[in-house]
This record gives sequence, C-alpha cells and structure tokens, in this order.
Amino acid sequence: MDPRWGQRRRDHGAERYSPADENSRQAVKLTSAALARSDVRAGEVDAGGLPGMARGSRPHDGIFCMLNKPVASMRDWLRSVPVSDPVDRRNAPMFQIVLLLFVTLPPMAWLYRGIAVPVPWREGELASLGLSLLFSAVCLLSFWLIRTGRFRWATYQLLAVFAISVCASYAASGFTGQRFEQPILAVPLAIAALALGRAALWSMFLSIMLAFVIGVRADARSFGIADTVGDGVISAVIFLLLAIVMDRTSAALRQSLRESQRYSEQMRLAHDSLQHQIEERHRVEDHLVNTKKVKAVARLALGLNHDFNHLLSLVSGYARQARKAPDAQAREAALDGIDAAARRAQAVSQKLLNFTRQGDERPQLMDLAKLVDNVLPLLKQAAKPSVKLVSDIPAGLQVWFDPHQLELILLNMVTNADDAMAQGGTIQISAAPMGDGVRLRCADTGGGIPMDIREKIFEPFFTTKPEGGGTGLGLAMAKGLMERHAGRIWLDDSTEVGSAFLLEFSSEAARLPSPTVEEQA
Repeated sequence: MDPRWGQRRRDHGAERYSPADENSRQAVKLTSAALARSDVRAGEVDAGGLPGMARGSRPHDGIFCMLNKPVASMRDWLRSVPVSDPVDRRNAPMFQIVLLLFVTLPPMAWLYRGIAVPVPWREGELASLGLSLLFSAVCLLSFWLIRTGRFRWATYQLLAVFAISVCASYAASGFTGQRFEQPILAVPLAIAALALGRAALWSMFLSIMLAFVIGVRADARSFGIADTVGDGVISAVIFLLLAIVMDRTSAALRQSLRESQRYSEQMRLAHDSLQHQIEERHRVEDHLVNTKKVKAVARLALGLNHDFNHLLSLVSGYARQARKAPDAQAREAALDGIDAAARRAQAVSQKLLNFTRQGDERPQLMDLAKLVDNVLPLLKQAAKPSVKLVSDIPAGLQVWFDPHQLELILLNMVTNADDAMAQGGTIQISAAPMGDGVRLRCADTGGGIPMDIREKIFEPFFTTKPEGGGTGLGLAMAKGLMERHAGRIWLDDSTEVGSAFLLEFSSEAARLPSPTVEEQA
C-alpha cells in the first residue's frame, strides 16, 4: 500500500472533523450506555427501567431520597403509553429515553460548537447542522407518536429518516469521512432488532451497506478503488456479524416472550378451570347436604309419627273432657291441656322445620353442649327404641361451625351407628378440649368396621348396606363439611368394641377466610 495513503487519509479525515463531531460521539456513548443498561431479556428485568437505577436499589438518604419520588414518577410516566403489543410496551420506555437523548444532545453539541469553539465554520458543517437538527425534529415527532400509542409508526419513521440521512452523509463525506461515526450505526440496528424484528433489522443492515457502497465510491474518486474497498469490506463484515448476533438475540427473546405468553395463557385457562371445578364441587356438596337432609327428614318423620299420634290422642282426650266438663273450671283445665299438647306439637314441628332449613353457610361461634342438647330429641327419634343415646359434653366448649350442618353431621353419625346395632346398643357422644380446639367422639357398641374397608369409608358412594339401604354419601359429606370449616374427621383405630369417629374442631383457625383459587392452585 502506498505509504502516502495513510497521510492522505488522516488529512482527509481532518478536513471533515470538527469539535461538534466530538460532541456527537459523546452523545453516542451516552446512548450506548443507556441501551447497555436496559435489560431486554423477557421476564428478567423490570421493563422500562430508567438508566442508572439498579434493580432492587433503594435510595436511603440525602439527595437520593430527594430524587427517588421524581425518578419513580418519570418511570411510571414513560411506562404509561397506550400500546397493546406486549413487546412494544416493554420496549417503549427505553426507546423514549433514546429519542429524548437524540432530541436534546445534538442541538446542545452544535450550540457548544457555535459558542464555545473558536474555530471558523468549515465547508459542509452548516449542511451537517441542518441534517442534525432535522433528525432531532424527527425524533421529537417519533416521541410524540409513542406517547399517543403509535409505537410502530414512530419506529419506522425514525429508522427511515436514519437510513436516508446515513446515505446522504456518506454521499457527501465519503466512507473515510464517516469512519469515526460508524459506531452510531449500531443504534438503529439495535432499535430495529428489538422493536420491530428480523425484517426491519436486515432492512436497516442493507441500508447501511448501501451507505458504505456510496461512501466507498465517493472515496474511490479521490484515493483509488483498491485502497477504499478494503476498509469498506472490513466494516461490512463487522456490521454483518453484529447484525447476525442481534438477529439471533432478538429471535431468542421474542421466542422466550411468546413461550411466556403461551404459558401465561395456559395458566389463565387452568385458573378458570380450577375456579369452575371449585364452584362445581361446592355446588355438589351443597346438593349432597340437602339430599342428606331430605333422607334424614324422612327417617325422622317415622320417629315423629309416634309422638304426633300421642299428642293427637291427648288433644282428643282433653276435647272429650271439655265437652263433659261439669263446670267452667274443669272445662278450663281441659282447654289448658289441649293448649299444652298443641305447643308441644308445634315445638316438634319447628325443630323439624329448622333442621330442613336450606340457605347459605353461616358459621358461628357456639357452645357445643347446647347444640347437642337441642338436637338430642331429634337424634333419639332417628334411633331405634332399643338403642340408648348418651351425651357427655361439658359446658363452655366453643366451636366455629354452621349449626345446621353440624346437626346434619351428628344425625348422620347416629343413624350409621343405629344401623350397625340391629339388636340394640348404646351410642355415646362425648367431647373434650384439645389444644386450641375441641375434639368430639361418637362411639357405638356395634360390630365395628372391618379392617379391609376402613380406608374406603370416606369415599363417595362407598357403602356396605344392602341395595336401597344407603347411598354411601354420608361420611363423604361429613368429611367435606369438616374440611370446609378447617376441621377433620377420622375413624378411631384404638376402639376395641364397636366403632368410634373423632371430629376435631379448630376454634381459631376455622375462623380464617376461605382460601382463594390462587392459594388452592
């Protein structure tokens, strides 16, 4: 190579260099630093974070505390753009920062050139000034477009103006004259790759190659084609490698984001499905409770039939006495007897109506002994005359439960025990405090539950009763209701005679709110 080439090339570059170019390079460094700080990996960084703000950093005192609020407000403002595409919305904050740098730094650099640099304006500098200010104006327009939600329009417009200005600069200054400005060409490549995708990236790469060809042809007229083409080819290969890296990185990031969105959609569908299943389960449980109530009422009606017949006989007897009463006092006594019998019948009927009440679940803190005492007459009606029902529950044991659902559980336990004692026996209901809760025990003196089926007794529709004798839903219903009230029920394996079930109530934990769908998931 001609040794004079290096001197001519240095002289050629010096003819086209000015202090404003140094300021432009400083602007490029600031822009590159801002881009370097932006982490565009999907799902890793708070999208749109401001440069200079480390993730998780919290200013503690001094000036950082004073700047924390305005910086947070600026970050939120940059993020609040009406852009629907998730990729564009992720890139919009940092792209706005880059545009603001291009809007402010070039005019400031040229202002410094005009005021603070005591060097006459050279030929071509005014043209460069006009192009620079035009580019800043386009950046300002692009910034406005992003703020109004037209992110793609802003990006395409900026890249188009950038491509045209690069080709014009290389045509005017040649390839060598733009050698110091080549690093800035990485900025539009990065914007095209991250904001628009592969097609925009390679289109921008081709426009840069076109600018290189224009610049090389311009320099060839002055320095010879052989010397100029070598530098052009080297720069083209460098930018080709840079474009390939950006292409692969952009494709990987977008693929990762698509997978993340697909996973999010799957999670949303799973959430909706789980929500539907939970609602369906509650609906089935409520239906099961009502079904068991109907069955229990039918069984209670058989026992209450004798009581009502007895009360009706009393009413009939007192009525006959009233007709035959010799005086008003005897007649009044007979009417009082009729009234007492009617009140007893009304009380029995009211208990039956209360038991069959259908409504929303209303758990409350209540005294367990009082509830069992109130429901004990109904429990005795559900058992055979040969079965003795004993209650041994101390007063003051507080449990958090829906009273009507607990009555249904107790009735189901008593009827199961009664069915297990065909020849009669004893059913004992007892309770004792245990830790923060209460443990209730319902034991019978029947034949017990065989070992090989003990693990199945809480399964829905499992029953050992003959066809038509049971549905196999009673214990499953009881288990579901206990779990809904943060309690549990299990079979006492230590019982030697008959069988016994243990019900554990948690007076404090049961009062916690029901778990949400996300917590159950």
